[in-house]
Amino acid sequence: MTIRADDIYREYARDQDPQKLFEKATQWISTIQLTPLDDEKQELVSKEIHEAMLRAIFGSNMIERAGLGLDITIYLCRKIFSGEDIGEISERDASYQDTLLELYHKQPELRHESVQYVLRGRNEIVQHAKAFQYIIHAFVTEKQDLTEDLIKETHRILTKNVPVIQPDGRPDIPPEEYGGIYRTVIVGAGSTNFTVPKFVPTKMKEMCEALKQELAAAEERGTIDPFSIATKYSLEFVQIHPFLDGNGRCCRMILNAILCRYAGVIVPIGEEGEERKEYMDIKRRSSNMEGHGEYAMFVLQRAVTRIRELKKKLAGKGNVR
Repeated sequence: MTIRADDIYREYARDQDPQKLFEKATQWISTIQLTPLDDEKQELVSKEIHEAMLRAIFGSNMIERAGLGLDITIYLCRKIFSGEDIGEISERDASYQDTLLELYHKQPELRHESVQYVLRGRNEIVQHAKAFQYIIHAFVTEKQDLTEDLIKETHRILTKNVPVIQPDGRPDIPPEEYGGIYRTVIVGAGSTNFTVPKFVPTKMKEMCEALKQELAAAEERGTIDPFSIATKYSLEFVQIHPFLDGNGRCCRMILNAILCRYAGVIVPIGEEGEERKEYMDIKRRSSNMEGHGEYAMFVLQRAVTRIRELKKKLAGKGNVR
């Protein structure tokens, strides 16, 4: 399909012309697609996608104050992406102390944190990486539809071994009671109230069906704006907020799954504090009344940078920023 811009970007063109950005993106994507890929270049593309994924995981965790530091995130994600079996770890395991020492070596300040904090952070990274792998394989590699079941399973993987910590000393909610399960309680964030629980199944069904129809229409006409579609539906998902916890991370995996399939790019968001603030401000404005145009511009700007870097590397010009 040809990538063609929607008209949603116009009023958000503050410091960059969205049309010029879009032209750059489509030109560079076309160049990448036409580049003959020998084994070495295929390996380079795979490595770049994995590196973008692990940085997306780190940034997404930072937005939610989850996970641990960048070095540990890189270390664990690379193990998982290379096919190494990394399971859960607990104080009962024989390798427990070795695992802790390994993490302390990567991030020495963790020695001052509780063991429970460190192990939870490790699990949040490991499960995030496994969930990301799952949705990318299903939606991008196997070309499955983004169904409710696919989203539920992605969320179940994300939250495995990660209980919800309750305030006021109430018992934690185990992952088996909320992972991949639509919530039955009212939730909100600040002044934002999300979908009432009894309407969550209907809203999720409508969202998945609308996305399927929009992608089918794009295929039929041969043109698509992946940045508009990805931001539109990831925003709609987070406004529904179907799960008790993990909605933000799930939202950004949905965003990147759509971008990866239709634009060939993964966009990390949230690695730096200033970017996290900008992202949250844009999401809040988008949720309140302004639609997804500003959010799409935010993602497009970052996607162009990632696409440019890959193009340069494939041309043998290194990492040009």
